[in-house]
Amino acid sequence: MGLVSYIEKDQAAESVRPIYDNVAQKLGSMLNMFKALAHNPDLLQGFMALNGAMSKSKLSPKLRELAYLRASQINGCDYCQHYHTRSGQKAGLSESQIQAMGRPEPGSEFDELEWDILRFADQVTRRARADDELIARLKQRLSDRELVELTATVALANFTNRFNDTLRIDLP
Repeated sequence: MGLVSYIEKDQAAESVRPIYDNVAQKLGSMLNMFKALAHNPDLLQGFMALNGAMSKSKLSPKLRELAYLRASQINGCDYCQHYHTRSGQKAGLSESQIQAMGRPEPGSEFDELEWDILRFADQVTRRARADDELIARLKQRLSDRELVELTATVALANFTNRFNDTLRIDLP
């Protein structure tokens, strides 16, 4: 059981009830993380707005999910790994890629850009910054916008990992 209650739709503020409908339509049910965020309707709305903006990213969904999943693996967030393994597969990550993410050295599962994104997620998650050399390589292949979106993806993963683990948010 989580450390906070999960706000069901009938208990939620009127302003966030459409979010419940939208999430249920897209995912089949309202996620417990969002039900916990609903304790503060403004926080839930802001979080959903950020997620919506991220879905319009120029950075490919596959690369976003690669970074998100790696941060979640490092942090050991089972909740986020559960949901982002599925979304990663939908975005084009193979099972072998998902399994290989934790390896310290490049292998044939990933191209150089993908390995650099994994390294970036590692460094930003562990140290809150990335090495200049890694940034230089990424800037050769990503636009400034994509680098901002990659950084936001890793930061968002770290937020959700810590939120879900701290509050012991349950999987359904």
